[in-house]
Amino acid sequence: MKTFVRKHFRDEQGVQFSTCGDITTLTRMPSGLKGAYRIPDFVTNIGAYAINGCNELTSLIIPKTVSVIGKNNFELCEQLTSLVVEQGNPMFDSRDNCNAVIVTATNTLVHGCNSSSIPDSIEVIADSAFSQRRNLSHIAIPDSVVYVGEFAFLGCYSLEGEIKLQGIHQVARSCFDGCSSLKKVSISSGIESVESGAFASCSMLSDVVITEGSKYIGTYAFDNCNSLASITLPKSIERIESTAFDRCNRIERVLIPQGTMDYFMRFDALKQYRHRFVELC
Repeated sequence: MKTFVRKHFRDEQGVQFSTCGDITTLTRMPSGLKGAYRIPDFVTNIGAYAINGCNELTSLIIPKTVSVIGKNNFELCEQLTSLVVEQGNPMFDSRDNCNAVIVTATNTLVHGCNSSSIPDSIEVIADSAFSQRRNLSHIAIPDSVVYVGEFAFLGCYSLEGEIKLQGIHQVARSCFDGCSSLKKVSISSGIESVESGAFASCSMLSDVVITEGSKYIGTYAFDNCNSLASITLPKSIERIESTAFDRCNRIERVLIPQGTMDYFMRFDALKQYRHRFVELC
């Protein structure tokens, strides 16, 4: 049986690597690395957390030799606006000039940057795909997407405007937690649940529209949304956790279907807003 000795080394820019047999892993990029960087062709893997906190990194090219990219990369790379996989990579691509890393076989966007777009062919946005992209200001989620992962947009505090969600079955845990510039969320029919902390601390969020078909709103789903003024709820709602709207101190109206006031009064999360119910015709 062959025995491989792991070797560690770094390049002239201070990027660290390890080699064991045929596998060479980029293990750490220094936080002070500036400008553009092309990962060398000898690299096969990018380790978990290897490229994080590189505040002055602006452009990154991933060669066609890379077949594994570990979790939680590219977080807090606040100037990173170009993220490109070289053509010919058998595992990953950056189709349609999207400035993101996509698993080709599954149409899963696994890593984005501050200037990414989401192509119409994407079906899944992976857990933490845009986590801590603090300069990401706009994103459109196409109808082709059927799943947006946990923590997908966690801490994207420059993300503004309106997020329209349709085609997915749930808004995952802490998906948009800390998106403090987001102003409106539209949750379309077919989305059955808004999970725990999904929109927590979205402090500029003023309007939430949840349409028919949604059944569940989880714990702290809208916690600390202290600009939230209007909530629209459908009659399909079956359960709202008691902490779903904690620290939402500016709610002016809760819009509900006609004839459902007694039904919605039974939810502890809404009892404090009972004088703000408005029945829609």
